[in-house]
Amino acid sequence: METIKTASFEYLISLAKENPGGGFTFALDGETYQIQDVLEISRIAEKHGYIVIY
Repeated sequence: METIKTASFEYLISLAKENPGGGFTFALDGETYQIQDVLEISRIAEKHGYIVIY
């Protein structure tokens, strides 16, 4: 049986930490990403198999 993972967009954004030099550090399922815009979070979450709830 496959597990369905869901997360609210607001929760995922709360995981992003703003970097002093610009951009954000975002960690999900043990992987860390350097992103420039929080809108990239949806794509990353979907790559990890999440259904993002807006």
